[in-house]
Amino acid sequence: MKVKLAYKIFGAFLLTSLIVIVLMTGIMRYFAERHFTNYVNKVESETLSELVETLAIAYSEHNGWEFIRENPKAFRTLRRTVFAKDEAGREMPAPPPGEPHERFDNEEHPDIPPPRPLQYMITKRISLFDEKMRVVEGDATSTDDHNLKEITVDGKIVGWLGLKKREKLSGPREKTFLREQSKAFVVIGGLVLVLAALVSFLLSRHLLRPVDQLTRGANALASRKFDTRIQVTTRDELGQLADDFNKMAQTLEKYEHLRRQWLSDISHELRTPISILQGEIEAILDGVRDMNKETLESVHAEVMLLGKLIGDLHELSIAETGELSMESGPVKVLRVLESTLRMFESRFSQKNIATELDLGTDMDLAAVADSDRLAQVFSNILENTLRYTESPGTVRIWQVKNENSVHVNIEDSKPGVTDDAIDHLFDRLYRTDPSRSRKNGGSGLGLAIAKSIVEMFGGKILASHSSLGGVRIEIILHLAATEDKTEDKRYG
Repeated sequence: MKVKLAYKIFGAFLLTSLIVIVLMTGIMRYFAERHFTNYVNKVESETLSELVETLAIAYSEHNGWEFIRENPKAFRTLRRTVFAKDEAGREMPAPPPGEPHERFDNEEHPDIPPPRPLQYMITKRISLFDEKMRVVEGDATSTDDHNLKEITVDGKIVGWLGLKKREKLSGPREKTFLREQSKAFVVIGGLVLVLAALVSFLLSRHLLRPVDQLTRGANALASRKFDTRIQVTTRDELGQLADDFNKMAQTLEKYEHLRRQWLSDISHELRTPISILQGEIEAILDGVRDMNKETLESVHAEVMLLGKLIGDLHELSIAETGELSMESGPVKVLRVLESTLRMFESRFSQKNIATELDLGTDMDLAAVADSDRLAQVFSNILENTLRYTESPGTVRIWQVKNENSVHVNIEDSKPGVTDDAIDHLFDRLYRTDPSRSRKNGGSGLGLAIAKSIVEMFGGKILASHSSLGGVRIEIILHLAATEDKTEDKRYG
């Protein structure tokens, strides 16, 4: 049977409250009984004050305790004389039927009434000790379990009056009092439990409201409704979770838009050369065009463009998944750049694009990279510059070395790009001017591939506006700890 989380939280709160209430009630009852026992012992002990004074007077008259040792009834007589009167000095009536009391020698003392209700309950627990705490009269064997009150004569302690402590209350009135206290604890505990159940119910609903929203939001995302957002006003962990959920939903919505745009762009990029190929072949089959060198060159160009697009797509896919083959190590960055630039010299010259090079004197500066892949990065950037820079134009290349990194900058002259376009230059299939894409022969994947490769090195690649009026690409690579003495000869 599946139990909802709301019921689990409610049950947990309620069970915890029940355990706390039971423990609290038990502890309160234990301490109430214990403290009440101490209170009763204290009250009983205070009733001995008058008897202490009487014994002090008797001690003075008889000059010691020998009269009690020789005649134990004398101690009981003194005790009954004191306990037979109330605080106003009036004689107390006989105890109620059934109440325990001490037997009296009516023939010897017919004028002394029975003890008062409180005192006759303690008479048999009273013992008399001398100044050395030896038993003079009573059932005691020592003073350990007695509450003691000193008996003094002329400022000197001559004895002790002890009342044996009660470990457990057994009187009817005392039991009735404790029973009433227990009932009060149970009633209070029951009310607290009802209140705890109500608070637990409301609290569980309050805590689970954001969870319910998160559940509905997750189900909406599973149904590809990426515009779903949830509103949670709490500032606790659930509120943070809701914020993270909204950020995730926003990211998924963005990637869904990019996915659709990606499919649309891929379809468009593949459809164009295929449509041209189809038109050329159908024209040849229909006899509209002759099968000659010019026709074959046109078909071949479209096939090459299609093959390059497919190859770039494949390479980008494996680069983004981190499966692109490479061997990272110390690479002489400027040597690789210089070698790559030489391959573009004639093409730059043909398009009347001048190159300005400032690589410094440390040509053996080493960074963590793969030489072949780094050459591919430079080649893609220079290819992009060659295709889109107007003639006559300029490309400027320089480097800046920091403590832990090297910054290679490649910037060209106009045309420039808008601020919005700068943020999308590394997007797949992105072109600032789609109408020029076929004329320039670009697939729109070169910079995206370069970005993936540089990030695999642990570096960064950034785009910004060029001081020459075009675009500036900055490549940041981490410097190698040591230089590789066996570096590829192809790069210097």
